[in-house]
Amino acid sequence: MALESKNKNSSEIPQQKTPEIDFEAIVKLSRDAVIQLSLDGTPLFISPAAEKLFGWSAEDLKGHLSDLVYIDTPDKDAHALHRILSGSGNPEDCPSNAELQLRSAYGPLIWLDVSVHLQQDSNGAPCNFTIFCRSIAKQRELESLLEAASQSDPLTGLYNRRAFEDNLKREWAIALREKTHTSLIKVTLDRFEALTENFGPGAAEDCLTKVAAMLKETARRPADIAARTASSEFSLLLPRTHEMGAETISAYIHIAIQDLGIPNPDNASGGDGIVTASVGAVCAVAEQTGVSESSEFLLSAAESCVFQARQEGGNRVKTVMKTLTR
Repeated sequence: MALESKNKNSSEIPQQKTPEIDFEAIVKLSRDAVIQLSLDGTPLFISPAAEKLFGWSAEDLKGHLSDLVYIDTPDKDAHALHRILSGSGNPEDCPSNAELQLRSAYGPLIWLDVSVHLQQDSNGAPCNFTIFCRSIAKQRELESLLEAASQSDPLTGLYNRRAFEDNLKREWAIALREKTHTSLIKVTLDRFEALTENFGPGAAEDCLTKVAAMLKETARRPADIAARTASSEFSLLLPRTHEMGAETISAYIHIAIQDLGIPNPDNASGGDGIVTASVGAVCAVAEQTGVSESSEFLLSAAESCVFQARQEGGNRVKTVMKTLTR
């Protein structure tokens, strides 16, 4: 009887019912933007986070879907997402964790991490695309700052040697293709070691900073590059600048450094006791297509001019013109 009683009592214990999960409510709480489209591009769901991210209401966003993706270079993922948003997406071609730029109501393009998932119906047939978007604007900004830091000289803020040579290779490749003039100017401060010995590293850094500011002001055009390429050496890259321009700018730099009036007593014989510079400049142009000369020859030619200027006592300008043929 006791056993029967126990079984009877246990059968009376109510079974807990598993609560239904409202997945749509969960998605609406997510900070990730979610857009769900049918295979033909018909919007099925747009989350509140998507409205906030793109700056349009759900109803207005529907009218902008086909124009959201910004494409400026060949990009497989960008083109695939554009087709999906335009209603001609390929179920077998879904971007996964792609970093893309999309348009928004705010004006500027926004960087997003985008992934697209293909959903299937109960029969296993593709039925819709679900697009997840997350802003990576802060990440991109940090990467940009780190990239800028890796290309800059920490003392002067000018480009460093590596960044200068990278820019030189790129601009020289363009010059060869378009047969345009390229000028490169090297500036070496005369007897700079003596300035450090006489006045200390603080005075030396102040001198470099003042020279750098003058060179930065000289390299005004967007394509011009001013760099600190050694301890007391600076370089200027002047794309699409002819020989006369290189000579004029070199002469200006030579005088402008003297006009700074920075004391350097050991430079008395050639520079009246102030900081001066030996300046070397090369201007080069390829008159024919097919020239394969590397940018190294520009560096070598400018350095040879500086060496010649220093051999003659410093505080002077030397220039050379190079015309390249096959």
